[in-house]
Amino acid sequence: MACDVGDREALAAVLAAVPDVRTVVHAAGVLDDGVLESLAPERVREVMRAKADGARHLHELTRDVDLDAFVLFSSAAGTVGSAGQGSYAAANAVLDGLAWRRRAEGLVATSVAWGAWADTGMGAAQRQLPGMAPELALAALQRALTEDETALMIADVDWSSFGSRFTAVRPSPLLSELLPLSTAPMEPVEALATRLRGMSRIERERAVLELVRAQVAAVLGHAKPASVDPSRTFQEVGFDSLTAVELRNRLATSTGVPFPASVIFDYPTPAALADHVRARFVPDKDGDEDESAATSVLDELTRLEAVLSDLSPSDVAGAEVAAKIKSLLSHWGAATNSDIDMDSATDEEMFDLLGKEFGIS
Repeated sequence: MACDVGDREALAAVLAAVPDVRTVVHAAGVLDDGVLESLAPERVREVMRAKADGARHLHELTRDVDLDAFVLFSSAAGTVGSAGQGSYAAANAVLDGLAWRRRAEGLVATSVAWGAWADTGMGAAQRQLPGMAPELALAALQRALTEDETALMIADVDWSSFGSRFTAVRPSPLLSELLPLSTAPMEPVEALATRLRGMSRIERERAVLELVRAQVAAVLGHAKPASVDPSRTFQEVGFDSLTAVELRNRLATSTGVPFPASVIFDYPTPAALADHVRARFVPDKDGDEDESAATSVLDELTRLEAVLSDLSPSDVAGAEVAAKIKSLLSHWGAATNSDIDMDSATDEEMFDLLGKEFGIS
């Protein structure tokens, strides 16, 4: 029989049609991803209707029934939190509270805060915790009922990445004794800012890029930041709305700078995001513009070197390139140590000069 558990009258009619109810399992739920600042009352109401209202109706309508078990399917989101699941976490916390309330009234109750189940269900695509095989999850549920637990969490936890993901925004008293001792603390914001300001622009760019890559690796569960390609888009590597919020939170904690939840969509690669983070966190100093311009010129000369290696001064294209270079070098002639007359130099001499003065062969 089917009905909307959020509709008390419809649920009462279903229960009235069942002659001898012995066990209640409340597994209904609605997932509406969203951080607190984006939630509107109607969005919260829809999530609460299926989870919290449905549980309350089942409690009230079976309060006088001698049940063997009253099982509530809660979620790890309500226990340790989960990025972008503000209303869902709250609704599941209601279920945990209801279990304790029933126990206080002398009624049976077990609320299970589930981690993700593999292959199916709302948690199948959840990235924070590995998916459990349904057989394993059901065996754990049976043990919880046998031991008459009131509220517990059942999840497959990868401790090597769990700590960094769930304490990205602030330390968790709940998890502090469970996290591995190897979990390294983040560098204090002021110390990081001071260290970066003492670097040259180039060093600062590299350092901030490594910071961003490290946070991306932590969110995706990669062992090393080197596995994160700075040029690949976040969408390509599997980011979704929840992991986007998690990365935003980690960067905000690392730098003390607030970023919008849409930051990875506005800056879609680690390289682009690193430039944005650097500009917000440690803006360029006076003199950096000149350094940046020189760096840009050197980068272009390096690129030019690769192109020139395929040209010959005797080629038409090579001759045109040599003429352009001759014009540019005439502007810099006073700064060179060459005795070559720029106006009368041959193409071969110009290419040779590039090798001597700029290291381009």
